[in-house]
Amino acid sequence: MADPTLLICVGATKAGTSWMYRYLHDHEECFARSVKECQYFSTFNSKKLKRQLKILNRLVVQYEARLIEAEAADDIIRILNLSRRIDDTKALIMALSADRSDDSAYLEYLQAGRMDETVLLDVTPAYTLLEPAEIARICALPIRVKLQYLMRDPLERLWSHVRMVAKRSLKEGQDFLINCQDILQRVLHTQEEAHIVTRGDYKSNIVRFAAVFDRSQFQVGFSENLQDGPKFDSMCAYWGISATSASQIKPAHVGVAAPFPEGLRRDTLQFLKAQYDFVADNFADLPENWQKNRELLA
Repeated sequence: MADPTLLICVGATKAGTSWMYRYLHDHEECFARSVKECQYFSTFNSKKLKRQLKILNRLVVQYEARLIEAEAADDIIRILNLSRRIDDTKALIMALSADRSDDSAYLEYLQAGRMDETVLLDVTPAYTLLEPAEIARICALPIRVKLQYLMRDPLERLWSHVRMVAKRSLKEGQDFLINCQDILQRVLHTQEEAHIVTRGDYKSNIVRFAAVFDRSQFQVGFSENLQDGPKFDSMCAYWGISATSASQIKPAHVGVAAPFPEGLRRDTLQFLKAQYDFVADNFADLPENWQKNRELLA
């Protein structure tokens, strides 16, 4: 069996990484465990590791409860899917809890069950915030590694991220759109929602990865190109797989619908100007929605 390539996908929150995972999970040339985010390189800190293990153990409990329901309903498809999720989540817990003097447990987890697939997958957006030493550890893995960084139009990504946070923090009787606008105002004018800004700081995050990986190992792409067409074909070629139809994959990064507050558009675009300028200066062929928003800044 030929040695595989490890494809790691990082990117800003609500920039299309879930779409990419779903597409590659179902691709015959790619082997992916049923847990989307490994979080391996972001959990060397003991506090972060403890929090992630707690999340994974909670997922196992939830899956096992659903499995009981599926068995009672004699739903074979759900039984198989949930059984795989339980097994994969428990295996990840073991990999994260194992000795980390090297990364063998991580690589064994990714490959367990692989047949002749040529690409292994780890889609963990949080790797975007890794420190240089952690990025260098990825580069030093004893396996061929490629990184994919996904970007989405800064304003659209920010608004999707805001809506996600608003949905999670919504209290009974609170108006969703007003909550969204309040969060956006805090992003623009205070430091209370700094995590939203940090996850969408393309300039800072790309520069850190580009300092460690060369162009043959690190591709930056637009989520707007995650559809059938020549640009998507080119992305697939970099990933090391043949392009197949992608139109049936629902874009999870769109999020809960809510109209953008037009009165804040100009201020928001000005707030994001450095991101638009950095990408325009360093990457060709901006998608149409990027170009339109940049024109509003002129």
